[in-house]
Amino acid sequence: MQLFYDEGFIESAVLLCASRGETGRPAFAPGQAAAGRVQRLQISRFRREREKLYRILDPDERNAAFFKLHLDWFREWGLEQPLTDTLNEFPLVRELLGVLAVRRSTGKDDEGAELYVNEANRRTGVLALRLERLMQDAALRDYLRHEFTHLHDMLDPAFGYAPRLDLPGLNAAQQRLARERYRLVWDITIDGRLAAAGHAPLETREQHAAAFARGYSCWPEPKQVEAFNLLWHCRTPRHADFLALIADPRGLRDARRPAPGGSCPLCDFSTFHWADANVLPPEIIGRIRAEFPGWSREQGLCGRCLETYQALAAAGGAAAP
Repeated sequence: MQLFYDEGFIESAVLLCASRGETGRPAFAPGQAAAGRVQRLQISRFRREREKLYRILDPDERNAAFFKLHLDWFREWGLEQPLTDTLNEFPLVRELLGVLAVRRSTGKDDEGAELYVNEANRRTGVLALRLERLMQDAALRDYLRHEFTHLHDMLDPAFGYAPRLDLPGLNAAQQRLARERYRLVWDITIDGRLAAAGHAPLETREQHAAAFARGYSCWPEPKQVEAFNLLWHCRTPRHADFLALIADPRGLRDARRPAPGGSCPLCDFSTFHWADANVLPPEIIGRIRAEFPGWSREQGLCGRCLETYQALAAAGGAAAP
């Protein structure tokens, strides 16, 4: 696997270190004062070397020289070490990824790891990081373990990852909620595995449990607790299991009974406007059962479908196939 760094990321990282005077991952001479002197000397040398590069006239040569300088100091100041150390904990990622590209994130919502697969089945991982994380070694390693576990799962054939969620029958709002739940349950299994391995999870078990309770507030508390515990202790999660958990947590699509937000058994659209099936005239019931022989009053129908059958009955026409 090739580790590739975006030029802007490398440059911003070393300039941030120099401006803060935080170049301190390598071992310095004993004593705080001596360490401070070494830091100042390193920063002065870095700035002198960088200033010289402005004398290079050819733009391409100058850009290449700047990148090499920044990369050398990125490694000199130990900024690469957490990345390579943590990557070594994930042999499957190193084996199956062709390239891991690291870039600077544009914001908190832009952070994280993604997997891209081209037509030749070449896999590329992209890791977006906020520069501030580079200044906190332990917290950075915790974050990297979490995101590399995402990559591990996406690459693991046993997980069965698919880049797009296959959730037919859901409208746009339901699709968005399903994606949020997918990320939630996936993060729970990741932090549960990290905690079991003795690493610090990004969020505690209690924080995840509270988030799960909010996401599945439609469930009774005992069911919430049971499902959450299964996720937290799951060591071999599967994409298909996540889909089953997120698509219809209230079980409305299969319930086939009048419930707020449930699916009408005739048109299959979610509805909060159910007709009173107990007062349907025989002609309407006959028309419904002609199209849906298995339908019963207990399953109900939405107000929109009732209006359609009433209009057909008034016109004396047949229901559309």
